[in-house]
Amino acid sequence: MSESQNHKNAKPTTTHAGKGGEGAKRAFLTGLFVCLPVALTVYVVVFLVRALAAPARGVMNALLSLIGFDISRESAFFDIGSTLAAAVIVAIVIGIIGFISRVFFGKWLLKTVDKFLYRLPMVSSVYSAIRQIFDAFGTRDEQKYSKVVFVEFPRKNCWTLAFLTSDAMTAFDDLAGTKLLHVFVPTTPNPTGGYMILVPATDVKYLDISVADAMKMIISGGALVPDNLQKKVKEKAA
Repeated sequence: MSESQNHKNAKPTTTHAGKGGEGAKRAFLTGLFVCLPVALTVYVVVFLVRALAAPARGVMNALLSLIGFDISRESAFFDIGSTLAAAVIVAIVIGIIGFISRVFFGKWLLKTVDKFLYRLPMVSSVYSAIRQIFDAFGTRDEQKYSKVVFVEFPRKNCWTLAFLTSDAMTAFDDLAGTKLLHVFVPTTPNPTGGYMILVPATDVKYLDISVADAMKMIISGGALVPDNLQKKVKEKAA
């Protein structure tokens, strides 16, 4: 057997240094995936607290200054405490506004504010887009978007999660010659974008999961599957 043949038949060997480097890489990636969700959650919470507390905190500091309280000499603990206190006050105010919005006067006031903002140049386009997103997945139109469906999209034998937006009779039914359902197919991982499709009622399958569970699955790219769907799969497999 020649030297070249021996070289071809020789099996590559993995050194301990290579194994150690691969293990360290996997450990780092695992730690990264563990820490990232925690870090992002803390960042978002801190950002929201500071953003919501900033206006109320300014008012609190002004009131404390009026009564002779020297804010400039206070420690970092006072700064954190005042921020949290302001955030709690803002949360209470938001809750009061939500409660008022459910009564007749509150509904009238919200409609008046809506009309005013819709009439403002430039502001109206931004406000309408944000309002549509919150209305789509908020409590105001909960009944319209409370059904999660299973449809074939974007082609035959390719299924996706979607939300039923309307089952009203329209002229589209006559044009198609069958009953059509209005369905919103969100994109992953940003469910605020997507496609509005008209699907024959016979081609729509209803899922027994909440909108929140469906959103988790869509945002995670299918990694988070609702428990009740997993149970059904196990039962069928058994």
